[in-house]
Amino acid sequence: MQSKGFLLFLGTVALLGTLATVYLPHWSGSLYVLVVVGYFFRGGRGWPWAAGLLMGLLWIALALRWDLPNQGMLAGRVAQLLGTSRPILWLITGLIGFLLGLIGVALGQALAHLLPQTPPRLRRHERET
Repeated sequence: MQSKGFLLFLGTVALLGTLATVYLPHWSGSLYVLVVVGYFFRGGRGWPWAAGLLMGLLWIALALRWDLPNQGMLAGRVAQLLGTSRPILWLITGLIGFLLGLIGVALGQALAHLLPQTPPRLRRHERET
């Protein structure tokens, strides 16, 4: 059963992480989505690392998907601005994705352990007759 939960977790990270990266206007949107995923999936200590690896690979794949069709015009300029090459820029992009996945899921799991699991119950005052 543990492997099914882990695969479901990785699928959720892949799907929601990709959608957040593609459709949200800032990289922090991916972080927020991964915090929520980490909150709901309370796995082991290796789960944030797996999410980070998956997000790093997804960010590299998305960077290549956007970079290769236009012969790397924008990536070449950014690499020139940073004083590096395009492949190193892809690795930097993957490193940022890895850190977002790792920190996001780890923060979500930490919040799941710190916050109360059940909402507080309100006491009803009984009427005295």
